[in-house]
Amino acid sequence: MIVCAGKSESFAFAKPVGIGLVDSAMNLAQMCHRENVDSLLFVGSAGAYDKNINIFDLYIADSAVQIELSLLQNQSYTPLDNHIQSHILDENVSYETFRGKVLVNSSNYITTDENLAKRFCKAQILLENMEFFSVMRIAQYFQIPCVGVFCVSNHAHAHAHEEFLAHHQRVKEILNAQSDTLYRLAQNLSFLRHTAQNPKMT
Repeated sequence: MIVCAGKSESFAFAKPVGIGLVDSAMNLAQMCHRENVDSLLFVGSAGAYDKNINIFDLYIADSAVQIELSLLQNQSYTPLDNHIQSHILDENVSYETFRGKVLVNSSNYITTDENLAKRFCKAQILLENMEFFSVMRIAQYFQIPCVGVFCVSNHAHAHAHEEFLAHHQRVKEILNAQSDTLYRLAQNLSFLRHTAQNPKMT
């Protein structure tokens, strides 16, 4: 199943799950209970912590973290496991279309501090997207393969929101143009799930 946040970031080929960590988790869990979902491919925009990443570049991810800025400032801690890594892209999944594989951070808040963005980069966390950690967590719970595909809409700085708005329409056009590739990727994920359940198929 291909999913997206929805509302202003909707695609004809993807089912909307909601914006942010809470709505996306709640709605996607309900969908997975109602339907026979054998894989998840999340598609959306992303902000880049690294200034060397180009706007409109496409990246793929099979790992996510959920880190709030206060953690980087040593002002908070979490007792929860805030890193999910599926390793699904280590298997026979082709992703040459994309600039590379990245680690994505999710938060309900957008980073506007460039110094904190640099700290994310030092931790090898290159992109942020509000929903992806929740999608990964639901996939983990239902034990189904999951990846995310992201088109970079902005960098993390004081005018991140304005930059996002200026580029968002083009981001959606780029992702729409990749619909065939995304369908093939989703089918590949589904195949991996079924072969894992039925070893005789391999």
